[in-house]
Amino acid sequence: MAKTLEFAYETPQEVKVGDDETTFTLVCKNEGLPVDLTTAKLITVKIGSRDGYLREQPISIDSLSKLPTGQFKFNFDKDTLDNFPTGSYFLEVWVADDQGTSIYPSGNPLNFIVTANIENSSGATITTIAYDDFVKELNKAASTIVKGDKGDKGDKGDKGDKGDKGDTGATGIQGPKGDKGDKGDTGTTGPQGPQGATGPTGPKADKGDKGDTGTVDNAGLISAPAFHSLQTQVNNSAVGTNLITNSNFSSGLDHWKVNPGANSDCKAVVTTDSDGDTCIHITGTGDACGLYFGPVSFNQNQVTTASVLAKGIGTIWWIGLQSRPFSNFGTISTESYSKIGSIMQADSSSDTFCVYFNPVNNVVDIYIKFAKLELGSHATDWCPNSAEILTQSDYAKIKAAIVALGGSLS
Repeated sequence: MAKTLEFAYETPQEVKVGDDETTFTLVCKNEGLPVDLTTAKLITVKIGSRDGYLREQPISIDSLSKLPTGQFKFNFDKDTLDNFPTGSYFLEVWVADDQGTSIYPSGNPLNFIVTANIENSSGATITTIAYDDFVKELNKAASTIVKGDKGDKGDKGDKGDKGDKGDTGATGIQGPKGDKGDKGDTGTTGPQGPQGATGPTGPKADKGDKGDTGTVDNAGLISAPAFHSLQTQVNNSAVGTNLITNSNFSSGLDHWKVNPGANSDCKAVVTTDSDGDTCIHITGTGDACGLYFGPVSFNQNQVTTASVLAKGIGTIWWIGLQSRPFSNFGTISTESYSKIGSIMQADSSSDTFCVYFNPVNNVVDIYIKFAKLELGSHATDWCPNSAEILTQSDYAKIKAAIVALGGSLS
C-alpha cells in the first residue's frame, strides 16, 4: 500500500490570510500504520498550488517528542500567508533519514484552503454590497434597455361652432336741426356683447400604434457586481443541506451502486447494527472497494465536504466527488463508529459521490451509515435531504385528503 498523509481528527483544514497561530496536526502513515518520525534527520513541508511548487518550511525534530507516533504540528510563517491569495493549496512532507528520502503522500498531495480575513494585508476593507446598492445596480442595468419607437400622433379633432354675435350699441342723440354745418364726428362704438358659449369638443382621434418592445442587455445585467453578490448569498444559503438522497440507507441501496474494487470482489450488504440503525457492510480484498451515488445536482464550482460514519478494517481511499483534489479527515476504528470524510472543490463535470476504501493486510471489512455531502468546508451533523422531509404543509394536505375520504388523522 502507498504512503499516506492525513489531517489528524478535528484538526483545522483551512487558515485565514495573515493567521500565523492556526496549527495543522498531520499524520504520516505507511501501509496504514503511523511512521516513527523521531528517527528522521530532516522533515520538510513543501507547499504548492495548481500552478506548481511555491515554498517550503522545515519541522523541528525536537517538537515530536510529546506527540503520538506519526504526528507532527505545522503552522505557517506570517509572511507566507500574506503572500498567498485565497484558494486551494497542496502539502507534501519530505522525510530524510539514514535510508534516504520518503515523500508523503504517494498519491495526490494533501489539500488545504486559505480564506480571506476581514481586511487584506494593506488594510483595505473587503468590499461588500448592501440592499440599496443592489437596487441601484439593477436600476443602472435596467437603464440599458432599448426604448421602443414612439407611436404616430392621432388626427386633430374638429373645430367647435362659432359663438353668437354680440348686440349692437345704442345710437347717439340727434342734434337740433339748424344750418347745415360741418359733418359731425362719428359717435363712439357701443360696448361689446358677451362672448358666445364654446362649441362642443370634436371626437377623439384614434390611438397611434404601440412602439416595438425594448430588449434587455442580459450580459450587462448578470455581470453587475450586485448580481454576483446575490448569487453568492443564494449559494451559501444551502450550507448544511444534505445533497444526496437515501443517505441513511433506509431504502437499502436505492440510488447507490457497488464499486467492484481492484480485485473485482467487493460486496455490499444492507444490515442493522447494534444501535438499531440501517448500515452497509462492505467487504473485499482490493483498493477502491465501496459504493457510489449519482448524479448529484447542485450549483457546481463550490467547496464541498463529504462525510460518513464508519468502523472496521480498512483505510480511506476516496470520500466525496469523483476525480477532484481532496483532503481527508478522520481515522477508522475497529471498535466504534467515527466520522471520516474529505473536503474538495467541486466543478461542473463532477456529479458522482463516492465512498471507497483500501484494504489493511488485504482485508476490507467496514460498516458505514449516515452519508452526507454538503456545501462549505465544515462537516455538520447528518440530516436527510430536504426532499425527504415531510413539512407541515405536506402533513396538512395528507390530512385533508384522508378526511375527504371519510377518515380521520389526529
